[in-house]
Amino acid sequence: WLFTAENLPPWQKLDTGLELGLFPGRTSMGQPLQMVILRIDPKEYAFSVLTLTPEEEARSLDDWATLYQFAAVINASMYLPDGRTSTGYLRSGQQVNNERIVSRFGAFFVAEPDHADLPGAALLDRTTDPWEVLLPQYRYVVQNYRLISAERRLLWNPGGPRHSIAAVGRDNTGAILFIHCREPLTGVDFGTLLLSLPIDIHLVMYVEGGSQAGLLIRTPQRTQTWMGRHPADIWTTGNESAPLPNVIGIRKRPAPPPLP
Repeated sequence: WLFTAENLPPWQKLDTGLELGLFPGRTSMGQPLQMVILRIDPKEYAFSVLTLTPEEEARSLDDWATLYQFAAVINASMYLPDGRTSTGYLRSGQQVNNERIVSRFGAFFVAEPDHADLPGAALLDRTTDPWEVLLPQYRYVVQNYRLISAERRLLWNPGGPRHSIAAVGRDNTGAILFIHCREPLTGVDFGTLLLSLPIDIHLVMYVEGGSQAGLLIRTPQRTQTWMGRHPADIWTTGNESAPLPNVIGIRKRPAPPPLP
């Protein structure tokens, strides 16, 4: 990292329960990078996992945000060659995009439970959490690879390709983290950098890599889109029109009614 524990870059408050951290560093190859982390309090923001209907065409992050009035949106998952089916289990309400629980995918993102004693959004570790009991109790579920376990163990195998990465994590407070790094990294480098940040990450789920990996923020305080680098580097800021079939978005929860 290009900072020390004493001069950690400050979090920018975008709203109550919504903070943005921009962490500069270098790759193991010496290239500059920026890790973008949006920290979201599920008590203040509602989450949605959205997927295309059979009649719809894939949308850009900007189109998803505009249509559903999201304050932020990120990839929900990788997808199959048909351009719409998630590689792992994905359910949005009653709409099931992929009904198959993939044995090698160890993380689930869940949101909007059917009763108030569960968190509004969470990440489940398949090896430690009672996921079979919990999944039916949430409106939204998406499954993908664990990159970091609930015990803060880095699970990615060394080597592999370098690419831009989008991920979803949680910290020790229960906040949900939307994470993006545009500079191409291996999964090990990405996870090692996250674990070395003093923000107590406890579980991270990989959601997309390469030029399709994106994160958009749209608030009165800041509007910005980060997209993965195209292999040929045609777009200096990434291809913001890249079509994405499945996303996770957030909206501000309505204020509770006043007491009588």
